[in-house]
Amino acid sequence: MITFLFGLTAALYALACGLFIVLLSKGHDALGRIATWILAAAAVCHVGFFVARFQVGGLAPFSGIYETLALASLAMVLAFLLARIKYRITVLGAFITPVTLLFFIGAAIGAGAGEVPRSVQSALLWVHIAANIIGIAAFALAFAAAAAYVVQERLLRAKQIGGVFQRLPPLDVLDGLGFRLLLIGFPLLTIGMVIGGFWVVRGAAHSLSAAQMLGIVTWLVFAGVLLLRSVAGWRGRRAAVGTMIGFACASAVLVGYMMDSLGSAG
Repeated sequence: MITFLFGLTAALYALACGLFIVLLSKGHDALGRIATWILAAAAVCHVGFFVARFQVGGLAPFSGIYETLALASLAMVLAFLLARIKYRITVLGAFITPVTLLFFIGAAIGAGAGEVPRSVQSALLWVHIAANIIGIAAFALAFAAAAAYVVQERLLRAKQIGGVFQRLPPLDVLDGLGFRLLLIGFPLLTIGMVIGGFWVVRGAAHSLSAAQMLGIVTWLVFAGVLLLRSVAGWRGRRAAVGTMIGFACASAVLVGYMMDSLGSAG
């Protein structure tokens, strides 16, 4: 059952991804609604997958990198579906669903990783991981808005104001949405960093791993983007590129943790 639900969820994510990409190029409203409903169905199957995995294995939601990656992908989908209610950003599914699918498949790769060591298992760990998961979901949606901004601006510079250009949200909407999402994600990332630093100071970790150091870099990148927006008036393309770099770093942190866990399990 677990394998079936995983495969079904991945297949639905892939189908939704393909439909959103077609929506970006063709622009049929009915196609957008179908893609959204398929994505919602994938999220329901995703939840069912978690329930089945817990019932069979008795694993807690944050027991390892496998669960963390899978939860992060689900959080991205839910964040997009919720944001779509308020904003006309259905077409951004073409940017967010490929990331969701990659994270979900990455969870399968990390299935062989061991559980979180007993020495750090606590309620504080749940807060640490939950803050990071919700934060990366906000960053993923900000990445989608930033990627759409870069595409939209390039089309505008090339004076290609038909087709895809007309289907993407206006530049000011994308820029404002990305900024608001950073304001949501950055405090959560900071909470995760502070709790992680607490474990380092208390001796739960004897030294910083490559993933932890990359986590610091991620925090600095997002902090820099927000600071430059406030102080230097960064807007538009520069802020979008900075957001994309920050999300790439955040994703690399999870990959780093997965590699560390796989190494420990081996």
